[in-house]
Amino acid sequence: MRSSHAVSVVVVVLCPVVAAAANGFVGMSTSDALVVLDLDAGTALSPSIPLLPEGDYPYDVTILPDGSEVWICGASGDGVVVLDTATQTEITRIDLGAAGGYPVNIAFDAAGAIAYVSARDGNAVLLVDVATHTPTGEIIPIAAGPGKGRVRPSDGTIFVVDWYDDFLYSIDPDTLAVTSADVGSSLWDLTIHPAGAPLYVIDRGSDQVHVVDPETLTVTTSVPVGDDPWGIEITPDGSTLFIANEDSSNVTVVDTVSNTVVTTIALAADADPRDVDINAEGTLAYVPNGAVAGDDGVYVIDTATYAVVDTITISGDSNSNAIAVAPEPFGGLLFRDGFESGDTTAWAVAVP
Repeated sequence: MRSSHAVSVVVVVLCPVVAAAANGFVGMSTSDALVVLDLDAGTALSPSIPLLPEGDYPYDVTILPDGSEVWICGASGDGVVVLDTATQTEITRIDLGAAGGYPVNIAFDAAGAIAYVSARDGNAVLLVDVATHTPTGEIIPIAAGPGKGRVRPSDGTIFVVDWYDDFLYSIDPDTLAVTSADVGSSLWDLTIHPAGAPLYVIDRGSDQVHVVDPETLTVTTSVPVGDDPWGIEITPDGSTLFIANEDSSNVTVVDTVSNTVVTTIALAADADPRDVDINAEGTLAYVPNGAVAGDDGVYVIDTATYAVVDTITISGDSNSNAIAVAPEPFGGLLFRDGFESGDTTAWAVAVP
């Protein structure tokens, strides 16, 4: 049994606390490179950073919870490239070994101590020690091949979907025991409400987002979105979902209180949006435009007005596939015993 690092808390205040990232990072699947974005200037920095061989076909880009590192998994490269976010220099490359075939997702625990890497062809989720950048040897079997996943900051539970399949998995962070349920037809990605519930799971087979109770893994309702949804993200206040739909070249905005579509944001007709990330302030959503003719790029969407307010041009590299602009997972302000009695000196930022 793995040891737990949770602290005793009384109140969880649902105001996400994340380290601010100075830059954004975009994985380019055709040029096998990472492009760094200056988010303040709205420009792409050059030159891009080559990811071969471990980062061949970058499928996921994730920033460490403290904002210090960005990890990129190469689906065809069967490895992970780790960069320093401040200097954009390579720290190391991680060989995932035979069990790590076709990695498609990286999810960190809230403390930033463990990375959970979904290996589709390895039919497993691998645990990687963040401090040493080495696999721990602990492997969680997922028979159908795991896809995208997230960690719930409040208790460390890992949620992972099947790759193009029906099942959603819940993994206990201490015992690594797996619970599963059939919740759809072709699951792809998911996000977690900052309160810890519900889950929002993309189903590419039905073009829906399923709202799921994380304790029972049951679908409470489903929301129709665009054609072939790929990427999903929730605003830090938990009020709004943004879903990138590849085949309809648009972004669906969903209100999480009513579970209804607020609007659909049209992108270029030849855009192939496959991912979306929202900045730590919750004010801007960033959507890679994929296989747009000419210069590639990233759409910048105002989360209040739902307008595309900028397009960051990327020249020389192609097929923007995955993006990270804020550390994950979102944490919460946790207050130690004594807060409810008025002892505000007992504040702490602490997570399992």
